[in-house]
Amino acid sequence: MTIAFMVESLVFIPKIISYGMLFLLILFGIKEFRQGHIGRLGIVANAFLLWQIFYSDWSKLPELFQWYLNGGTILSIIAIPSYLFNVRLPTKFYQIAFLGYGSLSVLIAIFIPFLI
Repeated sequence: MTIAFMVESLVFIPKIISYGMLFLLILFGIKEFRQGHIGRLGIVANAFLLWQIFYSDWSKLPELFQWYLNGGTILSIIAIPSYLFNVRLPTKFYQIAFLGYGSLSVLIAIFIPFLI
């Protein structure tokens, strides 16, 4: 089993509210798709939402999905200081984040464990 890169005390939003945010993910996903990129705050918000939904089920998740969640944490750890200190990141970073952690990708990721 993989170690979770999330601090348990940061998982505090009730699951019902997290699932309720799926409508917002659709709206933000459309916006991101039209723009062709995701911003740093979007990366952090989407990774945080994934943790709110899946942290309590961590031990039941497939290892590949655990790595996916940890990947969002790593991108968030890079995105937060770059945003705070107004440092531009390489285009490749945003492309990877858009593909893996854009709102539409996160919507798909949320439903994959239910299909497995």
